[in-house]
Amino acid sequence: MRTSHSQYLTMVEFMEANGDLSKPSGGPRGRNFIQMKWKELTGLLNSDSSGDPKSEDKWRKEEISTERPNTQIILKEPEIDWNTPSTSSQPTVAPPPPTEAPPPVINEEEEWNPPPQKKRKNNLTKMFLDIDRKAREYASERDRVYEELERDRLRVREFEVRERVRQRDEELRMQGQWLEFMKEAMEAFVRFMERKS
Repeated sequence: MRTSHSQYLTMVEFMEANGDLSKPSGGPRGRNFIQMKWKELTGLLNSDSSGDPKSEDKWRKEEISTERPNTQIILKEPEIDWNTPSTSSQPTVAPPPPTEAPPPVINEEEEWNPPPQKKRKNNLTKMFLDIDRKAREYASERDRVYEELERDRLRVREFEVRERVRQRDEELRMQGQWLEFMKEAMEAFVRFMERKS
């Protein structure tokens, strides 16, 4: 990832205009100011399409070098760590705290009137009516689906009951046949015993 010449110039001009960003001054406000300025500088450098975009941390650690595209000579600036103290001729200055504006003068003779409200189209009523209509449609659809499901459930229940009745009838018929068979078998057995005795 290389820093373009224009990105380098942007960085130098920004540091000259805003002071040394490597050492915050003025306590927590100064530290917040420096962080804001680094974010601003990172945004400026990354918006320059002639070089590669980098994160804020990588821009802080950037080794300053310039390269001319059509030559083999690389011009290298002295190695400057922008995060060390005393690398800029100008101190970092945090902006002064905002001053409070004096309260507005109210003329006691005038009566206070609330600001005029914006005229709204009758969209609110229309919206509520639309929501109510959709809620009713949803409720009727829900009821229709519930009734349909209930009918299906009753059909299935009726089918299950009929199937059980049919199975029970079949069992009773088979038991009746079995009883008839056993009755005939007992009669045959009794006759056999009578012959033997």
